Amino acid sequence: MKIRYIIPAVMAAAAMMTACDENDQFKGELYEKVIYVLSDNDHLFASVHQLGETTTGYVTVYCGGTEHITEDVRVELEPYTQALDDYNYINFDLDESRYARLLDPSHYSIESYSTVLSASSPDYYSLIPVKVNPDGLSPDSTYIIPMRIKSVSDHRVNPDKDKVMYRVVLANEFATMERTTYYQMTGVEALGLSSGEVASGISVTRVVAPLAKNKVRMFAGTHSYVPNSVSLDEINRYAMTVTFNDDHTIDIEPYGDIEVEIVDNEESNYWEYNEKGWLMLYMSYRFKDTVTYNGNTETCWVTMTETNTLKPEQTGN
Repeated sequence: MKIRYIIPAVMAAAAMMTACDENDQFKGELYEKVIYVLSDNDHLFASVHQLGETTTGYVTVYCGGTEHITEDVRVELEPYTQALDDYNYINFDLDESRYARLLDPSHYSIESYSTVLSASSPDYYSLIPVKVNPDGLSPDSTYIIPMRIKSVSDHRVNPDKDKVMYRVVLANEFATMERTTYYQMTGVEALGLSSGEVASGISVTRVVAPLAKNKVRMFAGTHSYVPNSVSLDEINRYAMTVTFNDDHTIDIEPYGDIEVEIVDNEESNYWEYNEKGWLMLYMSYRFKDTVTYNGNTETCWVTMTETNTLKPEQTGN
């Protein structure tokens, strides 16, 4: 009769030993210190840089594990363009027009690719400063500084998080590429047709992109586009540059091939912030466009009188 109890007892003991082994393994993994670079699943890390100035962003190096390091750990990174090549191929295959671009060294500086995770610091991370001057960069391109961990003085490197592609995001006071900036526009559109002028009220959600410290790009009139799918031909045909001057006047100029000019109007062509903190942009201008009206197509001047509104949360400023 005692034999009946031997097997369950052995099984229970084996189960306890297995549980202990798994628990020891779990503890080992839990307390193991692993070095990695902060990024998303595509190894991207986006940092906003204001146009018109040189600003500093940071690459963050972490040490994972529940217990803090007991000795300083030196971590050295290095440039690694293969990460950018892999990212472009995986995400865009052979469509090179959509490829992210390697940021030219003239636009950034990294004083040192090394940093120290300090045992005396309460933090589990350390920072590598990246100074960026974004002036002259295009809002239609994605700019990357690719890096990877070259060496560590102690502990293991996470092979899945050993790379980072530092993405430079353009922004100014009036628009940002961190997310799509939309101006809500209302106004009057007047078509200068050969048969006579035809005016109508309009309302458009307008996409706006930063170009320089005080300049943005937008499409003229009621033309609009979907970010990430607009063609260069559309940009050249419809885009104009709006400059926000310090005296709160504005200038309007062609961005590409569009023929556009300001229309004198005492109540327009200036910008301000209203009592709610919203940016208000008042514009009067005209541009050449090919329009169809009552079945007839012709090229004519289109005169716009607009009020554009931007709420602060739409730029993140």
